[in-house]
Amino acid sequence: NFCNKLWNASRLIRGWTVTDSKLQVRENVEGIIWFSAKLDKSIEIIEDHFSKYRISDALMVIYKLIWDDFCSWYLEIIKPGPGAELDAKTYESTIEFLETILKLLHPFMPFITEELWHLITERGEEDCIMVSKWPYAKEHDAEVISSFDVASEVVSAIRNIRKEKQLSQKEKLKLISKNKISGGQFDSVIVKLANLSEITFS
Repeated sequence: NFCNKLWNASRLIRGWTVTDSKLQVRENVEGIIWFSAKLDKSIEIIEDHFSKYRISDALMVIYKLIWDDFCSWYLEIIKPGPGAELDAKTYESTIEFLETILKLLHPFMPFITEELWHLITERGEEDCIMVSKWPYAKEHDAEVISSFDVASEVVSAIRNIRKEKQLSQKEKLKLISKNKISGGQFDSVIVKLANLSEITFS
């Protein structure tokens, strides 16, 4: 199941039509900011696990990063609608993210990661993931990660309400909130993933 998830995610990304435009929609910018921070935090945790020989713990962090954060959240945020195209800047960032998570997974799953590495783009015979540079963690904003956690809880809650009340996922809803959700940092993400018409405050 995990191999299929990873393979299909890679195929989905490679199948998108990409424009030359560098202009990004707001939710794509928000998604990149969040996943970049999440990735750096995860690499930091993985390195700590490796240093203490907690190999299974390191693998679990990588597993969740790929299955939950990358596939279930990030790709859903940036996925263009039917017939729509993805801007070049978002595509480039997504390819960088994909290459990084493949490097992290490679010691555990060498064959599928090497195969996907060569499918992403044209590479020379010796340009293999096996000899590529290991990712390192950069400084990340913990506030961004915690703000997104709140935003994702809101999206999940709205989806649950739709299910309980038997409301169509295609029907746009209006969200009225007492306060700004996470300072409004991920409003566009919430609007897209929860299929809202708008967020207002009362």
